[in-house]
Amino acid sequence: MTCRKEGFTLLELLIAIAIFGMVIGLAYSSYNATFHIIGSAEAQAKTYSKAKIAMERIISDLESFYPGDNPVFTGSSKSISGHRADTLTFTSIASVRLHADSVPVGHVIISYYVQEDPDSDSLLLYRSEQSALNGEGEDASSSALLLCDSLQEVAFDFYDNENQNVENWEEDEEGGDTLSLPTLITVSLRFNDVREEDEEGTLFQTSLTLPVAKKIE
Repeated sequence: MTCRKEGFTLLELLIAIAIFGMVIGLAYSSYNATFHIIGSAEAQAKTYSKAKIAMERIISDLESFYPGDNPVFTGSSKSISGHRADTLTFTSIASVRLHADSVPVGHVIISYYVQEDPDSDSLLLYRSEQSALNGEGEDASSSALLLCDSLQEVAFDFYDNENQNVENWEEDEEGGDTLSLPTLITVSLRFNDVREEDEEGTLFQTSLTLPVAKKIE
């Protein structure tokens, strides 16, 4: 009696390898897609966190606008590489104490300005402040703090009494004891989180009014 052993044919082996390859390919695609989604979600969460911190700081400073002696409020529309990179300067009582032993300086002059990131094609938003009390308290030329990076655009829009948009909000050229203030300020931060050159980044925008009269006498 003969015992006959049967194995797989070459065709069966090729079919099995093909099926195995398809399964591995589908598994890798799902794995890759999952990590791509996770990476995108983490990047988006990071962008939202940056926007939240920057917006809260700007709003807090503006809501603490100081209308006392010699108040300041100016805004200029500027651009860097074709993107808006506006500046804003005003008096405020929202001084940031960097050290626990820092001496309070009363009201300060806060400036927001933008510079180009030397390591990328993004913009950097800086916040600086200096004492408005003739050098009392901390050094009047405090170091600027990097408030937000990875930006595509920074815009401050101002609206006057007639609800007209004003590009540059300058101090009254005639001087005197009055200061004209915008009735509405819109702050816009657009992040450089695009994948295609013709796309626009994620936009965060808020509007607020200063808690003071339109004219300070």
